[in-house]
Amino acid sequence: MVSRRKLGALVLVLVTAFGLQLPLSPDHTRVTAQSNPTSSPFAPTQLIDIATVLGKAVHGQGTPDQTPLAIVANDVAPFWTAGQIGSQRAASELGVPVIFNAPIKPGDTAAQIKIVQNFIQDGYKGISFSAIDPTSIKPVIQDGIAKNIHFITLDSDAPDTGRLVYIGTNNYNAGVAAANVLLRTLGAKGGKVIGMVGALTAQNAIDRIRGIQDTLKGSNIMLEDIMIDDLDPLKAESNADAALSQYPDLAAIVGIYSYDGPAAGNAIETANKVGAVKLIAFDLEPDTITQLQEGVVAAAIGQRPYFMGYLSVYTLYALSTIGSDQTLKLLQPYMSGAHADTIDTGVDIVTPENLPQYSDYLNSIGIKSQ
Repeated sequence: MVSRRKLGALVLVLVTAFGLQLPLSPDHTRVTAQSNPTSSPFAPTQLIDIATVLGKAVHGQGTPDQTPLAIVANDVAPFWTAGQIGSQRAASELGVPVIFNAPIKPGDTAAQIKIVQNFIQDGYKGISFSAIDPTSIKPVIQDGIAKNIHFITLDSDAPDTGRLVYIGTNNYNAGVAAANVLLRTLGAKGGKVIGMVGALTAQNAIDRIRGIQDTLKGSNIMLEDIMIDDLDPLKAESNADAALSQYPDLAAIVGIYSYDGPAAGNAIETANKVGAVKLIAFDLEPDTITQLQEGVVAAAIGQRPYFMGYLSVYTLYALSTIGSDQTLKLLQPYMSGAHADTIDTGVDIVTPENLPQYSDYLNSIGIKSQ
Protein backbone atom coordinates (compact mmCIF):
# COMPACT_ATOMS: atom_id res chain seq x y z
CA MET A 1 0.00 0.00 0.00
CA VAL A 2 2.64 2.49 1.00
CA SER A 3 4.94 1.60 -1.90
CA ARG A 4 2.15 2.20 -4.43
CA ARG A 5 1.37 5.57 -2.80
CA LYS A 6 5.03 6.56 -2.99
CA LEU A 7 5.12 5.54 -6.64
CA GLY A 8 2.15 7.83 -7.32
CA ALA A 9 3.97 10.65 -5.54
CA LEU A 10 7.10 10.02 -7.59
CA VAL A 11 5.13 10.20 -10.82
CA LEU A 12 3.60 13.50 -9.69
CA VAL A 13 7.01 14.95 -8.80
CA LEU A 14 8.58 13.83 -12.08
CA VAL A 15 5.77 15.30 -14.15
CA THR A 16 6.00 18.54 -12.17
CA ALA A 17 9.73 18.76 -12.73
CA PHE A 18 9.84 17.94 -16.42
CA GLY A 19 6.38 18.88 -17.68
CA LEU A 20 4.35 17.12 -20.35
CA GLN A 21 4.87 17.43 -24.10
CA LEU A 22 1.26 17.45 -25.25
CA PRO A 23 -0.10 18.41 -28.67
CA LEU A 24 -1.97 21.69 -28.98
CA SER A 25 -5.61 21.63 -29.98
CA PRO A 26 -6.35 23.47 -33.26
CA ASP A 27 -8.12 26.39 -31.57
CA HIS A 28 -6.35 26.22 -28.18
CA THR A 29 -9.69 25.62 -26.51
CA ARG A 30 -10.44 21.90 -26.54
CA VAL A 31 -9.25 18.98 -24.50
CA THR A 32 -6.65 17.05 -26.47
CA ALA A 33 -7.59 13.37 -26.48
CA GLN A 34 -6.79 10.12 -28.20
CA SER A 35 -10.43 9.96 -29.29
CA ASN A 36 -13.48 12.17 -28.98
CA PRO A 37 -14.20 12.36 -25.22
CA THR A 38 -17.66 13.84 -25.76
CA SER A 39 -18.84 10.52 -27.22
CA SER A 40 -18.71 8.92 -23.76
CA PRO A 41 -21.58 9.17 -21.25
CA PHE A 42 -18.89 10.01 -18.69
CA ALA A 43 -17.73 13.08 -20.63
CA PRO A 44 -18.57 16.31 -18.74
CA THR A 45 -19.59 18.37 -21.75
CA GLN A 46 -20.32 21.48 -19.68
CA LEU A 47 -16.77 21.53 -18.35
CA ILE A 48 -15.38 21.23 -21.87
CA ASP A 49 -17.68 24.10 -22.90
CA ILE A 50 -16.23 26.30 -20.13
CA ALA A 51 -12.72 25.81 -21.49
CA THR A 52 -14.01 26.65 -24.97
CA VAL A 53 -15.61 29.89 -23.79
CA LEU A 54 -12.53 31.00 -21.84
CA GLY A 55 -10.16 29.89 -24.59
CA LYS A 56 -11.92 32.00 -27.19
CA ALA A 57 -12.01 35.01 -24.85
CA VAL A 58 -8.26 34.94 -24.16
CA HIS A 59 -7.11 33.99 -27.65
CA GLY A 60 -4.49 36.53 -28.68
CA GLN A 61 -4.72 38.29 -25.32
CA GLY A 62 -1.86 38.95 -22.93
CA THR A 63 1.66 37.53 -22.99
CA PRO A 64 1.31 33.85 -22.12
CA ASP A 65 5.00 33.15 -21.62
CA GLN A 66 5.18 35.97 -19.08
CA THR A 67 2.15 34.87 -17.08
CA PRO A 68 3.37 32.23 -14.63
CA LEU A 69 0.61 30.34 -12.85
CA ALA A 70 0.67 27.82 -10.01
CA ILE A 71 -1.49 25.06 -8.61
CA VAL A 72 -0.94 23.99 -5.01
CA ALA A 73 -2.52 20.66 -4.08
CA ASN A 74 -2.97 19.37 -0.55
CA ASP A 75 -0.70 16.33 -0.90
CA VAL A 76 0.99 14.08 -3.49
CA ALA A 77 -1.53 11.22 -3.53
CA PRO A 78 -2.22 9.48 -6.88
CA PHE A 79 -5.55 11.36 -6.94
CA TRP A 80 -3.63 14.43 -8.05
CA THR A 81 -1.86 12.83 -11.00
CA ALA A 82 -4.91 13.46 -13.19
CA GLY A 83 -5.12 17.07 -11.96
CA GLN A 84 -1.45 17.50 -12.78
CA ILE A 85 -1.96 16.17 -16.30
CA GLY A 86 -5.01 18.36 -16.82
CA SER A 87 -3.16 21.48 -15.70
CA GLN A 88 -0.19 20.77 -17.94
CA ARG A 89 -2.43 20.07 -20.91
CA ALA A 90 -4.13 23.44 -20.44
CA ALA A 91 -0.71 25.07 -20.04
CA SER A 92 0.39 23.54 -23.33
CA GLU A 93 -2.75 24.71 -25.12
CA LEU A 94 -2.45 28.27 -23.82
CA GLY A 95 1.34 28.50 -23.90
CA VAL A 96 1.60 29.54 -20.26
CA PRO A 97 4.13 28.30 -17.68
CA VAL A 98 2.39 26.36 -14.90
CA ILE A 99 3.94 24.77 -11.84
CA PHE A 100 2.05 22.11 -9.88
CA ASN A 101 3.26 21.70 -6.30
CA ALA A 102 2.13 20.12 -3.01
CA PRO A 103 3.40 19.33 0.46
CA ILE A 104 5.27 16.03 0.57
CA LYS A 105 3.86 15.19 4.00
CA PRO A 106 0.07 14.70 3.96
CA GLY A 107 -1.84 17.34 5.89
CA ASP A 108 1.18 19.60 6.30
CA THR A 109 -0.55 22.97 6.61
CA ALA A 110 2.67 24.86 7.29
CA ALA A 111 4.30 23.44 4.17
CA GLN A 112 1.33 24.37 2.01
CA ILE A 113 1.37 27.92 3.37
CA LYS A 114 5.10 28.18 2.65
CA ILE A 115 4.61 26.97 -0.94
CA VAL A 116 1.93 29.61 -1.54
CA GLN A 117 4.09 32.31 0.07
CA ASN A 118 6.98 31.42 -2.23
CA PHE A 119 4.79 31.73 -5.31
CA ILE A 120 3.57 35.12 -4.08
CA GLN A 121 7.14 36.31 -3.50
CA ASP A 122 8.18 35.05 -6.94
CA GLY A 123 5.53 37.16 -8.64
CA TYR A 124 3.17 34.50 -9.93
CA LYS A 125 0.09 36.01 -11.55
CA GLY A 126 -2.45 33.45 -10.39
CA ILE A 127 -2.60 30.61 -7.88
CA SER A 128 -5.14 27.83 -7.46
CA PHE A 129 -4.95 25.91 -4.17
CA SER A 130 -6.68 23.05 -2.41
CA ALA A 131 -6.94 24.21 1.19
CA ILE A 132 -5.78 21.89 3.94
CA ASP A 133 -6.89 24.40 6.58
CA PRO A 134 -8.87 27.38 5.23
CA THR A 135 -8.43 29.37 8.44
CA SER A 136 -4.64 29.10 8.68
CA ILE A 137 -4.01 30.02 5.06
CA LYS A 138 -6.39 33.02 4.99
CA PRO A 139 -3.83 35.75 5.93
CA VAL A 140 -1.43 34.51 3.24
CA ILE A 141 -4.10 34.58 0.56
CA GLN A 142 -5.22 38.05 1.55
CA ASP A 143 -1.61 39.24 1.43
CA GLY A 144 -1.36 37.88 -2.11
CA ILE A 145 -4.62 39.53 -3.13
CA ALA A 146 -3.20 42.85 -1.89
CA LYS A 147 -0.33 42.25 -4.32
CA ASN A 148 -2.81 41.86 -7.21
CA ILE A 149 -2.46 38.10 -7.47
CA HIS A 150 -5.58 36.19 -8.50
CA PHE A 151 -6.61 33.27 -6.29
CA ILE A 152 -9.05 30.47 -6.89
CA THR A 153 -9.52 27.13 -5.12
CA LEU A 154 -9.87 23.57 -6.37
CA ASP A 155 -10.98 20.35 -4.69
CA SER A 156 -11.17 21.78 -1.14
CA ASP A 157 -12.56 25.28 -0.84
CA ALA A 158 -11.61 28.23 1.36
CA PRO A 159 -14.51 30.62 0.72
CA ASP A 160 -13.59 33.16 3.41
CA THR A 161 -10.10 33.85 2.06
CA GLY A 162 -11.21 36.16 -0.74
CA ARG A 163 -10.65 33.63 -3.50
CA LEU A 164 -12.71 34.38 -6.60
CA VAL A 165 -13.91 30.97 -7.76
CA TYR A 166 -14.04 27.41 -6.45
CA ILE A 167 -13.51 24.70 -9.08
CA GLY A 168 -14.30 21.25 -7.81
CA THR A 169 -16.84 18.86 -6.47
CA ASN A 170 -19.89 20.09 -4.64
CA ASN A 171 -18.83 17.98 -1.71
CA TYR A 172 -22.18 18.04 0.06
CA ASN A 173 -23.80 16.62 -3.07
CA ALA A 174 -20.98 14.07 -3.33
CA GLY A 175 -21.81 12.96 0.22
CA VAL A 176 -25.47 12.69 -0.77
CA ALA A 177 -24.44 10.56 -3.76
CA ALA A 178 -22.38 8.26 -1.52
CA ALA A 179 -25.29 7.87 0.90
CA ASN A 180 -27.69 7.08 -1.94
CA VAL A 181 -25.29 4.40 -3.18
CA LEU A 182 -25.27 2.98 0.35
CA LEU A 183 -29.06 2.93 0.43
CA ARG A 184 -29.22 1.07 -2.89
CA THR A 185 -26.39 -1.30 -2.00
CA LEU A 186 -27.62 -2.29 1.46
CA GLY A 187 -31.30 -2.22 0.55
CA ALA A 188 -34.00 -3.28 2.99
CA LYS A 189 -31.47 -4.94 5.28
CA GLY A 190 -29.64 -1.69 6.09
CA GLY A 191 -27.12 -1.95 8.88
CA LYS A 192 -24.17 -0.28 10.55
CA VAL A 193 -21.71 1.82 8.58
CA ILE A 194 -18.32 3.31 9.42
CA GLY A 195 -16.87 6.36 7.67
CA MET A 196 -13.13 6.89 7.21
CA VAL A 197 -11.52 10.28 6.59
CA GLY A 198 -8.14 11.97 6.78
CA ALA A 199 -9.07 15.07 8.78
CA LEU A 200 -12.02 17.17 9.79
CA THR A 201 -10.50 20.60 9.14
CA ALA A 202 -10.82 20.53 5.35
CA GLN A 203 -14.09 21.81 3.93
CA ASN A 204 -14.44 18.89 1.53
CA ALA A 205 -14.46 16.40 4.42
CA ILE A 206 -16.93 18.46 6.44
CA ASP A 207 -19.34 18.79 3.52
CA ARG A 208 -19.16 15.14 2.42
CA ILE A 209 -19.85 13.89 5.93
CA ARG A 210 -22.78 16.29 6.32
CA GLY A 211 -24.23 15.11 3.00
CA ILE A 212 -23.97 11.48 4.12
CA GLN A 213 -25.48 12.17 7.53
CA ASP A 214 -28.39 14.23 6.20
CA THR A 215 -29.29 11.64 3.56
CA LEU A 216 -29.21 8.69 5.95
CA LYS A 217 -31.45 10.36 8.55
CA GLY A 218 -34.54 8.29 9.15
CA SER A 219 -33.21 5.34 7.16
CA ASN A 220 -32.33 1.84 8.30
CA ILE A 221 -28.62 2.64 7.92
CA MET A 222 -26.73 3.83 11.01
CA LEU A 223 -23.53 5.82 10.57
CA GLU A 224 -21.85 4.57 13.74
CA ASP A 225 -18.59 6.50 13.63
CA ILE A 226 -16.22 8.61 11.53
CA MET A 227 -12.67 7.34 12.03
CA ILE A 228 -9.89 9.89 11.46
CA ASP A 229 -6.55 8.73 10.07
CA ASP A 230 -4.56 11.99 9.85
CA LEU A 231 -4.07 11.45 6.09
CA ASP A 232 -2.01 8.32 6.80
CA PRO A 233 -2.94 5.27 4.66
CA LEU A 234 -1.40 2.88 7.20
CA LYS A 235 -3.50 4.38 9.98
CA ALA A 236 -6.53 4.22 7.71
CA GLU A 237 -6.01 0.49 7.22
CA SER A 238 -5.52 0.05 10.96
CA ASN A 239 -8.77 1.95 11.58
CA ALA A 240 -10.59 -0.34 9.17
CA ASP A 241 -9.16 -3.40 10.93
CA ALA A 242 -10.37 -2.02 14.24
CA ALA A 243 -13.84 -1.29 12.85
CA LEU A 244 -14.19 -4.83 11.51
CA SER A 245 -13.27 -6.21 14.93
CA GLN A 246 -15.41 -3.78 16.91
CA TYR A 247 -18.49 -4.26 14.73
CA PRO A 248 -18.72 -7.94 13.71
CA ASP A 249 -22.08 -7.13 12.09
CA LEU A 250 -20.71 -4.16 10.13
CA ALA A 251 -22.61 -3.72 6.88
CA ALA A 252 -20.40 -1.22 5.03
CA ILE A 253 -17.45 1.17 5.10
CA VAL A 254 -17.31 4.50 3.29
CA GLY A 255 -13.82 5.69 2.41
CA ILE A 256 -14.22 9.46 2.25
CA TYR A 257 -10.68 10.32 1.11
CA SER A 258 -9.05 8.81 -1.95
CA TYR A 259 -6.67 6.42 -0.15
CA ASP A 260 -9.32 5.35 2.40
CA GLY A 261 -11.04 3.07 -0.07
CA PRO A 262 -7.98 0.97 -0.90
CA ALA A 263 -6.95 0.91 2.78
CA ALA A 264 -10.37 -0.37 3.84
CA GLY A 265 -10.34 -2.81 0.94
CA ASN A 266 -7.07 -4.29 2.15
CA ALA A 267 -8.54 -4.75 5.63
CA ILE A 268 -11.72 -6.33 4.26
CA GLU A 269 -9.71 -8.77 2.15
CA THR A 270 -7.47 -9.69 5.10
CA ALA A 271 -10.54 -10.36 7.25
CA ASN A 272 -12.11 -12.50 4.48
CA LYS A 273 -15.18 -10.25 4.44
CA VAL A 274 -15.31 -9.36 0.74
CA GLY A 275 -18.99 -9.12 -0.16
CA ALA A 276 -20.11 -9.38 3.46
CA VAL A 277 -18.93 -5.83 4.18
CA LYS A 278 -19.72 -3.47 1.32
CA LEU A 279 -17.17 -0.79 0.48
CA ILE A 280 -18.05 2.57 -1.02
CA ALA A 281 -14.94 4.52 -2.03
CA PHE A 282 -14.30 8.07 -3.09
CA ASP A 283 -12.17 8.61 -6.19
CA LEU A 284 -10.70 6.20 -8.68
CA GLU A 285 -7.09 5.68 -7.62
CA PRO A 286 -5.30 2.75 -9.30
CA ASP A 287 -5.83 0.51 -6.26
CA THR A 288 -9.52 1.43 -6.14
CA ILE A 289 -9.89 0.47 -9.80
CA THR A 290 -8.22 -2.87 -9.09
CA GLN A 291 -10.53 -3.48 -6.14
CA LEU A 292 -13.55 -2.63 -8.28
CA GLN A 293 -12.40 -5.24 -10.79
CA GLU A 294 -12.00 -7.77 -7.97
CA GLY A 295 -15.39 -7.01 -6.42
CA VAL A 296 -13.94 -5.64 -3.19
CA VAL A 297 -15.32 -2.14 -3.87
CA ALA A 298 -19.06 -2.07 -4.53
CA ALA A 299 -19.03 1.45 -6.00
CA ALA A 300 -16.77 4.48 -6.22
CA ILE A 301 -17.71 8.14 -6.22
CA GLY A 302 -15.39 9.43 -8.90
CA GLN A 303 -14.42 13.09 -8.84
CA ARG A 304 -12.86 14.81 -11.83
CA PRO A 305 -9.46 16.15 -10.74
CA TYR A 306 -8.34 16.22 -14.38
CA PHE A 307 -10.82 19.01 -15.04
CA MET A 308 -10.08 20.70 -11.73
CA GLY A 309 -6.50 21.18 -12.93
CA TYR A 310 -7.46 21.88 -16.53
CA LEU A 311 -10.05 24.56 -15.77
CA SER A 312 -7.91 26.11 -13.03
CA VAL A 313 -5.31 27.05 -15.62
CA TYR A 314 -7.86 28.43 -18.08
CA THR A 315 -9.56 30.43 -15.33
CA LEU A 316 -6.35 31.83 -13.87
CA TYR A 317 -5.08 32.87 -17.29
CA ALA A 318 -8.39 34.57 -18.08
CA LEU A 319 -8.33 36.43 -14.76
CA SER A 320 -4.77 37.57 -15.48
CA THR A 321 -5.46 38.77 -19.03
CA ILE A 322 -9.05 39.93 -19.49
CA GLY A 323 -9.60 40.74 -15.80
CA SER A 324 -11.83 39.44 -13.05
CA ASP A 325 -15.02 41.25 -14.11
CA GLN A 326 -15.00 39.87 -17.64
CA THR A 327 -13.89 36.41 -16.57
CA LEU A 328 -16.60 36.11 -13.91
CA LYS A 329 -19.18 37.36 -16.41
CA LEU A 330 -18.19 34.59 -18.83
CA LEU A 331 -18.30 31.99 -16.06
CA GLN A 332 -21.61 33.15 -14.57
CA PRO A 333 -23.85 30.84 -16.66
CA TYR A 334 -21.87 27.87 -15.34
CA MET A 335 -21.69 28.92 -11.70
CA SER A 336 -23.66 27.42 -8.83
CA GLY A 337 -23.65 27.49 -5.04
CA ALA A 338 -25.09 29.85 -2.47
CA HIS A 339 -22.92 32.70 -3.73
CA ALA A 340 -22.85 31.67 -7.41
CA ASP A 341 -19.06 31.34 -7.27
CA THR A 342 -18.64 27.58 -7.78
CA ILE A 343 -17.89 25.55 -10.88
CA ASP A 344 -19.18 22.16 -9.82
CA THR A 345 -17.09 19.55 -11.61
CA GLY A 346 -19.55 16.83 -10.61
CA VAL A 347 -19.07 13.15 -9.81
CA ASP A 348 -19.27 9.81 -11.57
CA ILE A 349 -20.76 6.70 -9.95
CA VAL A 350 -18.52 3.85 -11.04
CA THR A 351 -19.39 0.22 -10.38
CA PRO A 352 -17.82 -3.07 -11.48
CA GLU A 353 -20.45 -3.18 -14.23
CA ASN A 354 -19.70 0.19 -15.86
CA LEU A 355 -15.98 0.27 -15.05
CA PRO A 356 -14.90 -0.82 -18.56
CA GLN A 357 -16.82 2.09 -20.07
CA TYR A 358 -15.33 4.49 -17.53
CA SER A 359 -11.82 3.21 -18.22
CA ASP A 360 -12.35 3.76 -21.95
CA TYR A 361 -13.26 7.37 -21.21
CA LEU A 362 -10.17 7.90 -19.08
CA ASN A 363 -8.03 6.48 -21.88
CA SER A 364 -9.67 8.92 -24.30
CA ILE A 365 -8.34 11.89 -22.33
CA GLY A 366 -4.96 10.29 -21.68
CA ILE A 367 -5.20 9.31 -18.02
CA LYS A 368 -5.45 5.97 -16.24
CA SER A 369 -7.10 6.99 -12.96
CA GLN A 370 -8.38 9.99 -11.07
